[in-house]
Amino acid sequence: MSSSPRNPTSPPPVSPDAGPEHEPLVADDNPDADRDDDSAYGSLASSSTSLASSIMRFRQENGRSYHGWKPEKGYILPSDEQESDRLDMQHHVFYLTFDGALHTCPAGKEGPPLRRVLDAGTGTGIWAMDFADTHPGTHVVGLDLSPIQPSFVPPNVAFYIDDLEEEWDFRDPFDFIYGRMLAGALTDWPRFVQRAFDNLSPGGWLELADITFPTQSDDGTLAPDSPLMQWNEHVIKAGHALNHSIEEAKKYKRMMLDAGFVNVSEKLYKWPINAWPRDTKYKEIGMWSEHNFCGGLYGLSVALFTRALGWTAEELEVFLVEVRKDLRNRSIHAYWPIYVVYGQKPE
Repeated sequence: MSSSPRNPTSPPPVSPDAGPEHEPLVADDNPDADRDDDSAYGSLASSSTSLASSIMRFRQENGRSYHGWKPEKGYILPSDEQESDRLDMQHHVFYLTFDGALHTCPAGKEGPPLRRVLDAGTGTGIWAMDFADTHPGTHVVGLDLSPIQPSFVPPNVAFYIDDLEEEWDFRDPFDFIYGRMLAGALTDWPRFVQRAFDNLSPGGWLELADITFPTQSDDGTLAPDSPLMQWNEHVIKAGHALNHSIEEAKKYKRMMLDAGFVNVSEKLYKWPINAWPRDTKYKEIGMWSEHNFCGGLYGLSVALFTRALGWTAEELEVFLVEVRKDLRNRSIHAYWPIYVVYGQKPE
């Protein structure tokens, strides 16, 4: 894999299925009318690993906490309360994106009821718990490197601390495997997709929902030399340098086909960087997106910039001031590309 970032202004190499989300968004004629600057938004054990103190311990780095177990994995996002709050807000953005649905594939919507579901990289566990609440007859397993899930959960949920890149030793297959916002989390995506295929029941589904980079604009209002685009170039370069590429979502469809999945579907959704769109749904998504990214920008950036690019935390903080200005600028009609790809294991 090349360590050089892709041209940030070039389009994604894969053309997603056509749909309303693929059409250009229309900017609001009066984008500041509703601005609210005072808004208020702003048992864990693996079957192969004992619950040792190292699993529950966290590492401190540049003012943020990171998982203490298997630090050599080099996961680029923190595992602290600030990041947990951001992840839960992100869950709400997906809720708005899918009009209240927890996923888009046919799993559980047709055919026999789902018996076992895996939430791969569960994070705070919010998706797993919501899915369990709406599917009380389904056993939901949430897996993550960090023990940040709550202890009070629905009775049909179990959280485990384990490494998705190690061998999977589940005794029974799953009917549905879900992975969301895993960009930068894994180093070998084709192997992950193949393991998911191998651990699905015949007819089971895998769905991946993920952000990719760089930020896009359909009307040229995001200048190539803007601080936001410079930030994109830096994080793409750093991701490649650390072998944690943040561009893999563009390849999910091909990976699923190569692994043997059928009925593979790919769709591109758009998260406006702020409330610039005229459409009320996308205006609300943009409002939440702005709070999510502006509030979490340091945590999203600091490991990439300091580990791979040699920046200091102080230098990063100064740079992010201008990036946040772009993220709040409603004359920049930009959005985050969100790929949702799913496929089915043949019967």
